Amino acid sequence: MSKLYAYALVLAGAILSGSVAYAHPQLQTADPAAGVVTPSPKQIRITFNEAVLPQFSGIELRDSAGQLIVTGKSEIDPANKKILIIPVKGQLAPGAYKVEWHAVSDDTHRVKGSYSFSVAP
Repeated sequence: MSKLYAYALVLAGAILSGSVAYAHPQLQTADPAAGVVTPSPKQIRITFNEAVLPQFSGIELRDSAGQLIVTGKSEIDPANKKILIIPVKGQLAPGAYKVEWHAVSDDTHRVKGSYSFSVAP
């Protein structure tokens, strides 16, 4: 195998693996954060590593019994398109909550995940 051919294979592999690594939005931070005990939040803010589309991104918020909690419409922070903001309607009762999120980036890749937090009594 010639050096030029080997170099071309290595370069092609690096390009393909690099584009795959950053092809999907990844959760960076959340507020309230995973595992924390907090007062009832007025909104949930999720920060991704790339811009997301609010019309195709959002959450389902569930209490410890699995009941769906009504939330507002997903929006993007006007100052940062990587931050998804979901208003929480009403006061959350003390207890554990699970956030099941989904996000679609500008390049239409869809990802999902979940985390939990607790509301203090």
